[in-house]
Amino acid sequence: MHKQFNDVLKSLFFYTSLSLFLMASSVVNPAHASDYTAEQQTYLEARKELKNNQLTRYNKLRKQLDGYPLTVYLDFHSNINGILTHKGSKASAEIDQFKDTPLFNTARYRYLMTTGAKRRWDDFLMVSPSRPNNTILQCYFYRAKLAAGDKATAFKGAQSLWLYGKSRPEECDPLFQLWQKAGYRTQEMLWSRMFLSFNANQHGLLTYLCRKITGNKADVKRLLSVYKDPLSLRHTKKFMGQAKINGEIVSSGLKKLAKTDLQQAVKLYMAYQKLDRFSDYQGRKLSRYFVKRAIIRQEERLKSFVDTMLPLLDSDDLVELRLRWAIREADFTSLIAYLPQLSEQKKAKPRWQYWQSRVDEIISTQASPAPSSDIVANPSNSRLANLSKRRNFYGYAAALELNSEYQLEHLDTVTDPALRQKIFDDKALARVIELLAIDKTIDARSEWVQMLGRHSRAMQKEYAIFALENKWHALGVQASIQGKLWNDMRLRFPYAAEQAFVTASKKQKVNIDELRAIARRESAFYPYATSGVGARGLMQLMPATAKEAARKAGVKYKGTRSLYINEINIRLGSAYYASLLKRFNNNRVLATAAYNAGPHRVKRWLKKTNGELDVVAFIEAIPFTETREYVQAVLSYRVIYQIKQGKKPELFSAKELDFKY
Repeated sequence: MHKQFNDVLKSLFFYTSLSLFLMASSVVNPAHASDYTAEQQTYLEARKELKNNQLTRYNKLRKQLDGYPLTVYLDFHSNINGILTHKGSKASAEIDQFKDTPLFNTARYRYLMTTGAKRRWDDFLMVSPSRPNNTILQCYFYRAKLAAGDKATAFKGAQSLWLYGKSRPEECDPLFQLWQKAGYRTQEMLWSRMFLSFNANQHGLLTYLCRKITGNKADVKRLLSVYKDPLSLRHTKKFMGQAKINGEIVSSGLKKLAKTDLQQAVKLYMAYQKLDRFSDYQGRKLSRYFVKRAIIRQEERLKSFVDTMLPLLDSDDLVELRLRWAIREADFTSLIAYLPQLSEQKKAKPRWQYWQSRVDEIISTQASPAPSSDIVANPSNSRLANLSKRRNFYGYAAALELNSEYQLEHLDTVTDPALRQKIFDDKALARVIELLAIDKTIDARSEWVQMLGRHSRAMQKEYAIFALENKWHALGVQASIQGKLWNDMRLRFPYAAEQAFVTASKKQKVNIDELRAIARRESAFYPYATSGVGARGLMQLMPATAKEAARKAGVKYKGTRSLYINEINIRLGSAYYASLLKRFNNNRVLATAAYNAGPHRVKRWLKKTNGELDVVAFIEAIPFTETREYVQAVLSYRVIYQIKQGKKPELFSAKELDFKY
């Protein structure tokens, strides 16, 4: 089966299979059978009989469950294989019975994949009259349109799918063949896709497409030559023809060269620019590309190029990158020069309000511009004073400098009695309650997210309060996100898995609020959170990291699946964090950064900054956006948890403030 199809299936059914595994294993600690209601017990028995294909016993149990919220799950598993064989009109009606549940999309997807593979085009279009989102299903859709006689739609869709820099699924091949046979694949389109594949570094596809070119063989040869050796662009006379194709070859080649020799790529770009090789659009696009790469890599030899081009590009994103470069080099002169180049909207953001206040201090005191010096704030600095009233990292940094109180800005979400009476009108809530009761947390979350998505902001508040009252910590956090309830600290920062955190904190001698803050940022307290790279559970542990942490802690590692158990995940996550604290001399800033990006990267960043920065400047200079925001969030979340408990909040320790980064 094609790789992309495998990826789709893997993505679609991962959580379903995980849920089934957890239910059947000892990984989850399900409630004892005596804790289930009679209906819950009957439901679980029915699921077991259905799974074992004991249909007589299953049907008997199913009759006892009419009106039970989770019968829709039984009906799905019982009927789905039959639905796949039905005609489109009947199947559509049967799939609709799963509407407003996560099962609807699963049933629809399986039906479309089945009918598409079997070329049941009328059935396919009956269930999907409009274009699906999945690429394979899109190919089936346009093939169905073609079979129905709608050539215009089919061939327009074929062109859109074909013009892509990587290979498409094999399910698209019949569509592309008919589109090509009808004469729609032009030489110009071939060149367009050749450049797309060139830029996507798809050598196999590029060479395949090149063989389809019937003319301009010399241009094809030049393109392949540049792909193989981008440095061949130094022979500028070979690419001086006025044909548009030459500019495209040079542009693509320079971007490829920039990945291995940025300085040479910029040098050649300037040479070709002087020769008027590029259109205005190409020149501007290349300028932005090279400036961005130079700033990200902080190429000192290209700084003059960056500073010359940057004002011409009108880009907040690039100016922000340049500002961080200045901060990393303790170059307040450049910071002063580039802050005014931000748009007014960007200037108003807390981040740049904070750094503008630092600039204000330097200017007002005529001090030597060096961010490694102690941060001394002038209380009359209204910018800093206003910022200190905010609940975010820069607000807390401002409060620290002014020695003022940290603000929580908490606001309780208030229920509306009239709306509260309506929360069970959506049957999904009853399903969530039942799914949680039988430890089907993954399915419960899917129902919850989908339910919130179809309601107004006012109703989302009611569901959020309901979650709070029932101590559904992860679902409450999710409701605060979807409902944009940013000021309710009860919802956003609950005390989830409390006993596990207390135990781990005592065992590892690590501040409990640091552990809470890490878990809140990592997973929003969702036990089955799984990242794209494979990190798992509340504290998002990679299996290899967890295994090593278990070895060092003298704990038997029970495998990847065990990381979805809160107690195990927190035990190993806290042990790993404690080891990072030890490694970085109890500096929480460095340990937190290492938890996200790895200790080897933190050491590399410290080597680059060379003891020239204060703590805030070091955090700002972290080159990875994810890690920079992660560190700021975890430090801020710790403060929030401290304020909530009436503890003295601490953004940085004295040791962290004194350390030269």
